[in-house]
Amino acid sequence: MRRHAQLLRPTTGYFLLSALLLIGCGQDTSNLEQSRLACQLVPSVAGDGAEAGPEIEVEVVVEGVEIPWGLAWLPNGDMVFTERDKGQLRIVRNGQLQTSAVAEVDIAQITWAEEFGDLGSEGGLLGVLLHPDFAENRRFYMYWTAREPDDSLINRLGLFTMSEDFSSAELDRILIDNIPGGIHHAGGCMRIGPDRKLYLGVGAYEAPLAQVPDDVSGKMLRMNLDGSIPDDNPTAGSYVFLTGIRNTQGFDWFDAHHLLVMEHGPTFNDDGGPTEKGWDEFNVLKAGENSGWPEVHGCDTASGITEPVVVWERSFPPGGATLYRGDAIPEWTGSFFTATQGLPWLPDEGQHLHRIQLSPDNPYLVEKREVFLKQRYGRLRTVAEGPDGYLYVTTTNCDTRGRLAWNPNHCRRNGDQILRIVGLK
Repeated sequence: MRRHAQLLRPTTGYFLLSALLLIGCGQDTSNLEQSRLACQLVPSVAGDGAEAGPEIEVEVVVEGVEIPWGLAWLPNGDMVFTERDKGQLRIVRNGQLQTSAVAEVDIAQITWAEEFGDLGSEGGLLGVLLHPDFAENRRFYMYWTAREPDDSLINRLGLFTMSEDFSSAELDRILIDNIPGGIHHAGGCMRIGPDRKLYLGVGAYEAPLAQVPDDVSGKMLRMNLDGSIPDDNPTAGSYVFLTGIRNTQGFDWFDAHHLLVMEHGPTFNDDGGPTEKGWDEFNVLKAGENSGWPEVHGCDTASGITEPVVVWERSFPPGGATLYRGDAIPEWTGSFFTATQGLPWLPDEGQHLHRIQLSPDNPYLVEKREVFLKQRYGRLRTVAEGPDGYLYVTTTNCDTRGRLAWNPNHCRRNGDQILRIVGLK
């Protein structure tokens, strides 16, 4: 069943009117279901459906790297990041990229023939996340794609320990193994929640598995820091926290109860899913909810399915995401950001940083949206807040889809980059 969807166009009048209607209602943010509006559809003719934001000042922190995917900062301020297709964890020490990798994992090597039908692989070394007690135990997590002896692709979540001088690391143990994988939809984004639990997004290479309760594909997983299953998960004895997730590479918390989740819509290459392209989503989800993939997408809804807050008929598609809590750029405090990548055959899609300004009292209420860096640095993969209170953004121009893109060859010119946004002009 398709409910009436509110069409969003590149204006702010609708958002301001909605804010005036809902702000000041005195609602408890732990239960805001009564404040949810109808799914807001950005039609294809509106493109991104957002205004161009003001010019921003950007510094290049690192360049000449290859598909930096995950970012984290050590207690001393040094930055570590994963290089997806190299399977390496690299470190920027005192502002200088070090030649030697801190850690390396045996990632699946994807052949040209495997990539061909899907225009590139999405697997490799993906997320990196520090243990919340890293300062004491030097432990961290990484998630990567591996190949089994039978040639099948799987994903793994491992726990590592870094040396005292942060120059090397060793794998302690695999926390979750044999996570179903494939050429794309690997997931890999991780965060520590306000409850000190580890949350992991897992994609659904085989789309129907997203609705299979006892399969981790197409799910948001929640676990204790040692990889065990918490007693208070939505289903006893199961890692599953959210269901029906096609593939999320970015999520964050609005508060202790509401997760802000960017989710990819369908494309031509979903195994068992819809064949139309587009319908990327911004979702607000709570424990145990079902986002609907692959049975429901866009602004469609059904019994037991939580509908999105915003849907873009025209694809971005979204990458990493974060809720900005810093004050280095106070105009952005409390905004949710997502990096967007674009598609090689449609160069005007995506390739920007997208800001979603939410009501401070209601995560379901979008007050304004803006785009930044449109086509300035090519395809953007990850956005994260550094310990200095600034946003950091990574490019992904050196993957197969970036090299195929109809835009200036950013990869050939200066490799992939890690950028820091230092202010508004």
